[in-house]
Amino acid sequence: MRQIYVKEFGIMPGDEKETTLKLRKMLQEIRKEEKLEIRFEKGIYHFYPDYAGEKLLYISNHDEDTIKKVAFDLSGMKQVKISGTDTQFLFHTDILPFHIDRCREICIEGITIDYARTGYSEGKIVKVTDKKMLLEINREEYPYRIIHGNIFFEEENGLAELYCGCLEMDARRCAPVYRGRDISFNKPYPSSYGATFREEGENLVEISLTEEQKFPETSKAGNILILRHHWRTHPCFYLTDSEDVTLRHITIYHCTGMAVISQFTKNITIERVDIRRHPVKKRMFTATADGFHFVYAGGKIQIKDCLVENQLDDPVNIHGIYGRIHKVLNKKEVIVELVEGMQKGVKLGQPGELFGIIDNRTMLEKERAEVCEVTMLNKDFQYIAFRDEMESLTQGFVVENKSYAPDVLIEGCTFRNNRARGLLLTTAGQVIVRKNRFETPGAAILIEGDSNYWFESGATKYILLEENEFINCAYVPQWGSAPIQVSPSAGIWEEGQRYHQYLEVRKNLFRCFDNRLVYAVNLETLIFQDNKIEKTDQFPPIAGEAFKLDGVLKFQTDYYG
Repeated sequence: MRQIYVKEFGIMPGDEKETTLKLRKMLQEIRKEEKLEIRFEKGIYHFYPDYAGEKLLYISNHDEDTIKKVAFDLSGMKQVKISGTDTQFLFHTDILPFHIDRCREICIEGITIDYARTGYSEGKIVKVTDKKMLLEINREEYPYRIIHGNIFFEEENGLAELYCGCLEMDARRCAPVYRGRDISFNKPYPSSYGATFREEGENLVEISLTEEQKFPETSKAGNILILRHHWRTHPCFYLTDSEDVTLRHITIYHCTGMAVISQFTKNITIERVDIRRHPVKKRMFTATADGFHFVYAGGKIQIKDCLVENQLDDPVNIHGIYGRIHKVLNKKEVIVELVEGMQKGVKLGQPGELFGIIDNRTMLEKERAEVCEVTMLNKDFQYIAFRDEMESLTQGFVVENKSYAPDVLIEGCTFRNNRARGLLLTTAGQVIVRKNRFETPGAAILIEGDSNYWFESGATKYILLEENEFINCAYVPQWGSAPIQVSPSAGIWEEGQRYHQYLEVRKNLFRCFDNRLVYAVNLETLIFQDNKIEKTDQFPPIAGEAFKLDGVLKFQTDYYG
């Protein structure tokens, strides 16, 4: 393997403006070479979007903002390793750090990633009553302006209004507050508060509610309010149509999207990749969305020895996409619609792949066939032709690409203090979750699937949870009914058939503040044996049974607490 030191191309730590251009030139020069190691030496490397290449990208499960500027565009590269030693990458404004597209055997290791200006800000609650809240915001780190009663935050490329909402964090636990929820201001949501903002003093902002509403009872002085003012646009690593990708020994302090998002990529290893709070700045948030997210992955996913904390959505989500049949042209041709806004523009597959036809009411497969053509008409609709005639093509049913069902191993990780849930597991491959620690406000394990709202597929066949620790999970009911939750959204169940097949929960430690262990519906087999249950007094108990089951055909347990 030939080694290339980036300093040979003039890429040096501390260069404030030219690094991106020099990187772009270097990658173009070596793009067709194979068996390369690209070495970054110790120091801080700055990446600005000014001279970065632009790409039209539809990134699943992100807000639609399709023109992206990319720092490391690795498109088409094979057998390449990018490595650093005490190497820090600092990204500025809206730039996508890594796009790994149509690649083979890519390894990235030994780097730290952060953004100069974070996409979110935060403030400390100084005082709160039913109708008023006083926030202390560090104006130097999180510059803001009050304009006509609204608050705007200064980002590197302009002003951004507080757009989607806030999340209150318990200052002592550095985690979402007990029974908390997202709150927003002056937005067209049922849960949004009408409010005005005004300067109350140096670094002080008063929020006054203007309607017949009260601040949540969970709000209290001393807690931290995370303030969202940037859309979910730029993940750290965007993997598409690639194979054999390894991310190793990487620390991510922040990004303005998911840490890792993968589409149609096979064999992914994520090892010792930490999404963690900044050790100096002590921000209460890390990534602005999920940790590791996989859409139509293939082969094997391995996630080992990672710390994933304080990101503003789930640590891991593995799923496919249900495309809704908008129009049936004949028994071999359909027009399919991408319904969920964050899935727009994602092509559902390629000729030669196997598609299933799913009844959206029962979420059960009716028929399957190989596709011979998939054509994007636009970001909303695509034309799909099957090789064989299909009898079950029905408007409103959904299609699912069955050629992507990865086996999954998640081992030795810690997932804690993030917004929402833990692992979202919807793949028909073999899934093993072993020797991990969960401290999540919602369900630690969520096995779902939905063909009418999120349109995330699919049905699972075998999931084993063993030797894990579940510590005081599901303390925010909005995000989970129990530490383990199985809840596909099918409205109709057919006699003797279930959407999910087999879940085994064995040799785990549950440290729970109440009785709830498993909430499961529409599941063929549940095994819950050889687990240790310990009671804690971390939170006031939330009412519920140890096992809340509905439509579980086979249930075995040795626990009758």
